[in-house]
Amino acid sequence: MMIRKFLFPSNQYSTLISALILLLRVAFAGMLMTHGWAKLTNFAGTAESFAAIGGSTAAVLVIFAEFFCALGIVSGFLYRLALIPVIINMSVAFFVAHGARLIGEHNGELAFLYLVVFVVLMFTGAGKYAIDSFFVKK
Repeated sequence: MMIRKFLFPSNQYSTLISALILLLRVAFAGMLMTHGWAKLTNFAGTAESFAAIGGSTAAVLVIFAEFFCALGIVSGFLYRLALIPVIINMSVAFFVAHGARLIGEHNGELAFLYLVVFVVLMFTGAGKYAIDSFFVKK
């Protein structure tokens, strides 16, 4: 029961709030999907650039988070479950890959922005306009 409540929270959001959550989901997860798609279509280069932190294994995990989980966020399918790898991915990108720098060369400003938005979206839930809303008992 607790897992079901976590995965499919009942939301009492108004139509406006649900539409704004949908806008955030589509905008941010959609932009993240472009990064994942670029990594997926150039897998060899991606694996090479991740050589220091795990090579092809790290590349697969990043692509899974940035493309496939982002697709789940956009559609609202297993929304909170999809957010977990994305939040971990953005945490590693910001704190490890970019050294938690918000300014200067090679800063992690974009990773930090994604991280903050996806953490907020974890707390809000997917809203009414999500595939998950079909699984909520009314």
